[in-house]
This record gives sequence, structure tokens and C-alpha cells, in this order.
Amino acid sequence: MPANVFISFDHDDQEQVAGFKALINNPNHPLDCHDHSLEEPVVGRRGKPLMYPPNDQRARPVRKEILKKFDKASRMVVLVGQSTHSSEWVNWEIVTFFERKKQLPDGASERIIAMRLKGCDNAPLPRSLKGRSSTTIPWNPRALDRLLDKPLNV
Repeated sequence: MPANVFISFDHDDQEQVAGFKALINNPNHPLDCHDHSLEEPVVGRRGKPLMYPPNDQRARPVRKEILKKFDKASRMVVLVGQSTHSSEWVNWEIVTFFERKKQLPDGASERIIAMRLKGCDNAPLPRSLKGRSSTTIPWNPRALDRLLDKPLNV
């Protein structure tokens, strides 16, 4: 059964992330999961994307939408590019997802998987992954699919 995932990434990597999401939607590729990430940016009253850091009160609508997506996802895939480690949103998503999922009977271990993007083998990891991620793998969608197929520890 396909895993329900939330994909966390730095928006500087949008092009590679779009390619990754295309693999998910390709029926001829073995990567099989349901993506519960935001499809579109959250917009304010004037129709413009809300571009505030996660700790800013004005980002509350964005946080609220992401939390709804977390409720639908059983796992998180963090796509790591060269500047992902410095993304406030990626760090917030990792910490918040972990905190929400650790309340479940099977806990939060093994729910967060980091996969480096192509050409980012030596990119620094987000500091929030320490102690919250079960594994980090190089770019390998097939290996990621195998990890997502493994049942969570109960």
C-alpha cells in the first residue's frame, strides 16, 4: 500500500523537486506514494503568497495548512539540497512533524527520511534532523520506495 508522505524541501530546489514529484505521478516508476504536501502556496487576502518565516504571526495560515497536511501523512521525506539546512521552514516542518507523530502508538522513529538531491551528496543536513530522522540516503528514488514500503515499528 502506498505511503502517505509530506515532502519537505527548500524552495530554491523547486526544479528538482518538480522532477521528484513527476516520478511519484509516473505509473511506470516504482516510487509509489501519496504526496500530501502543499500543492500551491498559501495566499493572503490580496491573493499574494504569504512569505513570512514560520515563527512570524502572519505565517499562521501557512502553518495551519501544513498541519492539516501532516494529519494526512504518516511519513516525511526531506529532500536535501545545498541550502536546505538553512531553511527555517524545513527545520520547522521537521520538528513539528516529529512532535505531532511521537504521540502515536508507534512513535516518530523511522517516520522521517532524508534523501539528498542529485549533485548534493555533500550538502549539510538540516540541524533539526539530528535525532529525528531514521536515515539519510543519496539520490535514489528506488531505495526511497523500499524504505517507504517498510512498515513502521509498532
